[in-house]
Amino acid sequence: MHPSLAPHLHSQKCQEIIRELEKCHKDHPLRKFLGSCNQLKRSLNECLKGEVAERRKENYAVAQERKRKYQELSKEE
Repeated sequence: MHPSLAPHLHSQKCQEIIRELEKCHKDHPLRKFLGSCNQLKRSLNECLKGEVAERRKENYAVAQERKRKYQELSKEE
């Protein structure tokens, strides 16, 4: 299972893979169940995983900055 595939939520690279996967599913309605689109699905999973890792890294940096500011304020009091 993957998150929402709404275009505004993902990078340009992932959006392109999403479009390709949707086209594959449309062009091969029965073969998609036999693995015809599996490589695109794997590529999409890797792309989404990379986006999550990037957001996690950014959130960690923001949290560390907040923690540093809080500690400075605590020392002043």
